[in-house]
Amino acid sequence: MKKTALPVLLSTALLSACGGSDSNHGPTAPRYSWQIIQLHTLKESDVKKGCVIYATAENDPSRVITASVANSGYNILFHHGDGSIIEELTIPAIDVPNNGIVTINSALVPDEGYVSLEEIDSGLSGNPDVYMFSMAKSLLSDQLLNVRSAQTNSDCYKGKDYRKQTDIEDNTAVSVLQESGVEYYQSSYGLDRVAGRDISAHIPVLAPLPAQRDTLITAYYSKQDQQLSDLAYYGFVEPSYLYNSQQAPEITAATLSNQGLIPMYWQAAANLSLDQGSAIVAMHDQQSYLWQPLYQHIDQFTIAPEYAEVSHWSALFAGESNDSHWRFQTAMSIDTEDSQLVLALPELSSMEYSDILQDCPLVQGQAKHCIDNDASFEATDFALQRTQVRLINSSNRAFYQSIYAEPKAQQPLLQSSAIELSIREVERLEIALIDAELNATQQQYFMAKYMNSRSIAETGQVQAFSDANGVIIDPEQQQTLYLDMLKHSASIVQQAK
Repeated sequence: MKKTALPVLLSTALLSACGGSDSNHGPTAPRYSWQIIQLHTLKESDVKKGCVIYATAENDPSRVITASVANSGYNILFHHGDGSIIEELTIPAIDVPNNGIVTINSALVPDEGYVSLEEIDSGLSGNPDVYMFSMAKSLLSDQLLNVRSAQTNSDCYKGKDYRKQTDIEDNTAVSVLQESGVEYYQSSYGLDRVAGRDISAHIPVLAPLPAQRDTLITAYYSKQDQQLSDLAYYGFVEPSYLYNSQQAPEITAATLSNQGLIPMYWQAAANLSLDQGSAIVAMHDQQSYLWQPLYQHIDQFTIAPEYAEVSHWSALFAGESNDSHWRFQTAMSIDTEDSQLVLALPELSSMEYSDILQDCPLVQGQAKHCIDNDASFEATDFALQRTQVRLINSSNRAFYQSIYAEPKAQQPLLQSSAIELSIREVERLEIALIDAELNATQQQYFMAKYMNSRSIAETGQVQAFSDANGVIIDPEQQQTLYLDMLKHSASIVQQAK
């Protein structure tokens, strides 16, 4: 039996957006392509040849997650910096070509303006709920974006079958030579494919058969209270060593090494607590592997800096600030010449009193509504902000909006073309920030991180810290973006109220 591990992110390859030039008039403003699709599930037998398949559905294994080109139920809106709509520039779905690609001319967007994908979901009542995904002009790029509403009489979205990259075969295992004093053998077929066993025979591996890449085995002298420490042996095992443990084939045990191991240390600011998910990461052959878990009260880890099979070492930290209750994820590139890592975050305060305000003064003009962060963070400490609001208006209709923009104390809400933003109830307010020296890869990773493609495709439900509409990337692109993130240092923080 095969199980499928689908990353929270799905995607298509990024298109490159370039502005041309005119010898008489100088550089022209860039134009960007937004392709609009709808993720959904379909019986595998009904998927036509050449249509994308992202994964097997969890709710019904006879169905797969695929996508259709969106041809209805949405608009592309252009906004001034105060959130008001530039009505004459609105692009309805009916004016979008059959391939679902909308061309965004950045010259039409005001310098402080935004572009939004607005989905209008009327259901049976005729009164619409509205879901919006919005980007500031400075962040515009080519994107593949999703809408939730079912599409009719539209073409499928073309692409690969990605399941071969995510399948997990039951009973996949590997054996290595037993080493004296070792209490636990850990296997990593990727950062999210980690298993292990107390003995060196038939170590479970979360991988398909035949495997498509190497498996990392790390062995530890100490295992106490489910915490692993004192890394003793290591090695990458080729795919041919993996086998089905239930079929009892002739087994060849791999050999591990203990050469060149050196201890390193880390410490965290007093207000930060770590949780599961913190680890040392080894990059090998364009893949990321979990080398060693990190724990709150164990400040030492071990790496092999001269090991030629590892191209880069990174640390991943996940946890919460105890005083302000922001969740954080930090990637930290490891300098093997420095024996200690120091984990700290910019100053953060609780979002307890953050709220939506009316008639907000801006540098240019005034916004009808804005989200005030109540000084819960300092805008200059971060490079990019995600703001999401979920509210019910006075007509009892839902309005969800996710906005990606430069960090600011007061983020204007962007107006809808379908409903009036008269607020009856604010259901949820989310803020997320990234503090990196932002490049295009980090921007794309940050935006795609907040799209729970499986939930949207299978149930249509919007989970916590996920967009109703948003950026879709495929597993190959996800891996590329993630590896690039790990090679730099960055923190992502988020909180909701």
